[in-house]
Amino acid sequence: MLAMKLSIPSVDEIVKRSISAASRFPFALVCAVVATISAVWFSEVEFEKTKEYYWLSDIIFVTILGISLFTGIQTLSESLRWQKSLNFFAKFIGLILLATYYFGPEGYITEGANETFYRYVVLFLISHLFVAFAPFLKSPNVNEFWGYNKTLFLNFLISALYSAVLFFGLSIALLSIDNLLGFDIKDVRYLQLWFILVGIFNTFFFLARVPKIGEFEPSVTEYPKALKVFVQYVLIPIVTIYILILYSYLVKIIVQWELPTGWVANLVLSFSIAGIFSLLLLHPIKDEAKNNWIRLYSKLYYIGLVPLVVLLFISIGTRISEYGVTINRFYVATLAVWLAGVVLYFILSKSKNIKVIPISMALIALGITFGPLSTFSVSERSQLGRITETLKKNNILDEEGTVIKTDSEIPFESRSEISSIVRYMIDNHDLNSLQPLFDNDLKSEVDAIENEDLEFRTKAEKIVLLMGIEYVNEWENVITDSLNQKRYYEFDAESKIAVDISSYDYSFNWLRFFTGTPEVTITAGEQELKLSPNFDEFTFVIKNKEDQELITIYLKEKIEYLQRNYPSGSFDSRVPAEVMIASAENEDLSIMMLIHTVGSNSGDDASLSNIQFTLYLTFK
Repeated sequence: MLAMKLSIPSVDEIVKRSISAASRFPFALVCAVVATISAVWFSEVEFEKTKEYYWLSDIIFVTILGISLFTGIQTLSESLRWQKSLNFFAKFIGLILLATYYFGPEGYITEGANETFYRYVVLFLISHLFVAFAPFLKSPNVNEFWGYNKTLFLNFLISALYSAVLFFGLSIALLSIDNLLGFDIKDVRYLQLWFILVGIFNTFFFLARVPKIGEFEPSVTEYPKALKVFVQYVLIPIVTIYILILYSYLVKIIVQWELPTGWVANLVLSFSIAGIFSLLLLHPIKDEAKNNWIRLYSKLYYIGLVPLVVLLFISIGTRISEYGVTINRFYVATLAVWLAGVVLYFILSKSKNIKVIPISMALIALGITFGPLSTFSVSERSQLGRITETLKKNNILDEEGTVIKTDSEIPFESRSEISSIVRYMIDNHDLNSLQPLFDNDLKSEVDAIENEDLEFRTKAEKIVLLMGIEYVNEWENVITDSLNQKRYYEFDAESKIAVDISSYDYSFNWLRFFTGTPEVTITAGEQELKLSPNFDEFTFVIKNKEDQELITIYLKEKIEYLQRNYPSGSFDSRVPAEVMIASAENEDLSIMMLIHTVGSNSGDDASLSNIQFTLYLTFK
């Protein structure tokens, strides 16, 4: 493998490498240019009009996939010595795949259900894994495979460093022109500069340094001493410590005979994969006589993972048996299967080929992305089955399996489960995933609910209403599970109504308070007043300049009402402006607070975290 040197290339070298990259990776670079132009264009779109340009943001997503896809196809073609016609045909197929994905039936990646975005993330992972192993599908040289990917990783770091330095330098130049020469340079130009550097310069620079197969000489490779020290004395000890902790937990659940908690699956996966990664980093030097400990540790490590993999399967199996399959649980279960396969391979196999790791992961990821056995199909069927069973138990389904609006009292547990599943299905699989439960078109029925009381309800609330059930929101579930569990909320007011302010003499617009913000002084006519927040008590106190309290506005009940009745973080469920009004009066003052945005925590130690509002005031 070639030794990598962090040297600054000359202008002549950059030009030659750029021409070489353009000749070698034309399709990948066209994708990079298209993605960059699209990103620059999208950044110019006004926020209110972004939905009209989601097609443009999807071009960005799809062309980014194209960069890695066409890079992998080119290196595969070089390694297999394809003729130009076959090379072009493979890239043509790649174009068809990208176009099919872009024009697919799912809708926009940007605004689609979570399923759409998850699928993209998996495809992004697959495309990059493809780049890692594409040139070595037939090559038996494992050390060259390791060296190739080491080179790619170092190239990535170098190109990222150069791009960051260029961005910093050019940003300073733009700022200087703006401040010294009087040019009005918009803030968005800095973002566009970043897009250009990352999308075009960074891609050109990286691809220009992608080595060709045969440029490595494993026999003369000098393994970085710093890397060995880091892995041997930092990474492996940390992984070992955590594995011992997990073993202690395993002993605990055996002694106490209790099921493992849900989050233990994440720990087992995280540190198991970290350990495998550590051994991958040491692979080129494992056969040296002085490094016998690596082979011994590797053998013991994979054997030691077996009980933890069993613990992992028990943990995820317990969650699935209780709550069914979700996208996240399916991914965890898939990773568990992959990990089990890798562990068995490295225990039983004599060759112990490290190419198995990325290739197996890519194949499994591809297998669970599309079709009836995909992550999304399985999780949708599982949750649809759960809600069907619960609806049947409460006599809300007829013999044909369609919803009958009930007027009976439904237990809280059933209402909570139904509400939770409906939320999950809409967020992750779109509204159509619940259509099998209804005779009429569900979208039309939801859209028809537009009276004054229900206009601002979420789709989930409206669907549960169609069942005749009282909706249970997430906040209620959190409080029911644990009074000490904290949850963050952020509420934004709608601005469709006019507020009568005729009875107030003074207004103070867009006052902003955050945790730790001190009191502020406001002037009302000849009077100087102090506005003092207490975020722990959910209060705002108005004092005179002698610090005498004049009036207090209490927000705790208002915040608790918002937490109970309005979901947080959803654009479609912004709070009606009239709900975001708080007021107070006494013999001296009358005040009204028109809240624009408010954030808070739930739980026993709940508090405000931020608030923005307009204050109206009059003296009596």
